[in-house]
Amino acid sequence: MSGNNLFVSEGGRASEIGLYNATTGATINDDFITMLNFPRALAVSGNNLFVANFLGNSVGEYNATTGDPINPSLVTGLDNPGGLALFGNKLFVANFLGNTVGEYNATTGAPINPEFITGLNHPKWTRVV
Repeated sequence: MSGNNLFVSEGGRASEIGLYNATTGATINDDFITMLNFPRALAVSGNNLFVANFLGNSVGEYNATTGDPINPSLVTGLDNPGGLALFGNKLFVANFLGNTVGEYNATTGAPINPEFITGLNHPKWTRVV
């Protein structure tokens, strides 16, 4: 990837990810990934694009160059995932209705600690800095 790609999730009627030029704003592919279920959050690691499907209660993994699915059901059984963050090979998922942040293996989707942080009030975003 060139580092000049801007991924935009559209969670309304479209429920898709569009791909745009981050310098010019020009459309590269407005139907880059389709048939999602209200994509709420995105995270990129190398050539992998992770998508939180808010109404699908899952996180999918896609090829960030082609949009092809790698594992559209990488993490399932979530409670309206609204935020994603990557730290090494760990994927942190904010569960909006579950009031938690869970920790998962970014390669396999296996839970490491699905209740890593609890007692939150509708967490929406996560970021590791």
